[in-house]
Amino acid sequence: MIQTDRLYSTDDLYMVQQREDEPLREYAARFSHEYSRCPKRNDRIAYGAFKSGLRSSHFRYPRAQ
Repeated sequence: MIQTDRLYSTDDLYMVQQREDEPLREYAARFSHEYSRCPKRNDRIAYGAFKSGLRSSHFRYPRAQ
């Protein structure tokens, strides 16, 4: 059986999640790589997917001042 890379849509980016021990920089690079594989890109959807894939942290939920 031959496995080929399927084409992604920006909706598929919601499957990309930051790993528990993964630094933000590595997650961003991995997300960017997956985003570059999307033939039809939608920045608004990609931004939402990026944020939803972040693990809980002060970066994602800033402290109230």
